Amino acid sequence: MDYKQLIILISLFCFCNPLITYACRYTIREIGYSDIGASTHYLYVFTNSETSEKEISTIKKLSHALLNETNVLLKLFNVDKEKTTQVADKLVKYNIESFPSAAFVFPEGAHMIFSLDQPGRSLNESVWILLEALFNSTFRHSIQEELIQAYCVVLVVEGTNKQQNKNVLLEVKEAVREISMTLDQMPKIVDSPPVILVLPHINIQDERLLLMSLGINEREAERPSVAILYGRGRMMGSVLQGDVISRDIILNLLTVVGADCECGLDQSWILGRMIPMRWETKVQSEITKNLGFDVENPLIKSEMSQILSLKPTPNNLLDPMGSNLLGYSEGKLDIKRSPEYVSKISASEVHKSFFQTKTSKNNLVFKAILTGFGGILLIVLVLFLFIQYKRRKVLH
Repeated sequence: MDYKQLIILISLFCFCNPLITYACRYTIREIGYSDIGASTHYLYVFTNSETSEKEISTIKKLSHALLNETNVLLKLFNVDKEKTTQVADKLVKYNIESFPSAAFVFPEGAHMIFSLDQPGRSLNESVWILLEALFNSTFRHSIQEELIQAYCVVLVVEGTNKQQNKNVLLEVKEAVREISMTLDQMPKIVDSPPVILVLPHINIQDERLLLMSLGINEREAERPSVAILYGRGRMMGSVLQGDVISRDIILNLLTVVGADCECGLDQSWILGRMIPMRWETKVQSEITKNLGFDVENPLIKSEMSQILSLKPTPNNLLDPMGSNLLGYSEGKLDIKRSPEYVSKISASEVHKSFFQTKTSKNNLVFKAILTGFGGILLIVLVLFLFIQYKRRKVLH
């Protein structure tokens, strides 16, 4: 092998060098499509000694088939065989008095009770219908379809007051219009702007599962609400209600969806709570096609996990609900009751703050790449001079 061939090999090595990965950056929206930090919902099924082993076996098979590609796990409890403190506490907590019954438990602790003792239906039929009903909603299917391609979904849940509904929808449309004009300036360009979906108040009872997963209880459903959904059905921040619903606040949240995952946000913002959703393989394939990479690839998930494991410094945290987009802790913020948290800055200042952060990050990445390639070129030069020296020595 002569020195020319060696230089070619080293040059190829430079292009394949791992330092290039420093240039790889993910947005919050992109990480949202992964199952990293997925919030798990549980379906507890309570039976007694009257339930046959055959029925239990069938329920397990049904759960494997119908819950396999969801963020819901099923757990069976036979109250006559499992007389433990854990089971007894669950019976009291969920007020289970008849068998068989089921309790759907949300990650935050809220729950819904379903009776499985249906006239004219076997236990297996009742469980099958319940498992299908958890995900077979025309409205939630629409949400999933839009999430596949759109920047995000702005969900508007109507209240009882028509004028309030009209005002909220106007604020949402203004925010969506403004963010749509800046999508080409985001760290990763998204061609499809946010989609607005409105859940009419008359249909609220049909979507109780969705509303409770968002943190909206029956009493709060009297007022209009707004939720920003992105990625794999994750919610950005908390549900907006009352005086907190404004163009600027919504615009802040929409801006964060497209932000660099290393922009300084608290991890609770990057990995928002997820609604119950079936995420099939064919859906994931569409996401891969739209993003240009597979978020379920082990190497990519590993890289994302490493990025998220690096906690932002306390003095430089972005806050979508604050006056300068800095500093947020979801546990400390009660946006449903405290209008004083409403941002006082203009939309242009929000974007300016965000894009300055992005530019600073990109400059650091660019410098790291230049430094890496500079070192490699130095090695190439040393090897070249060494080979030349050896050739001259042989000739002499």
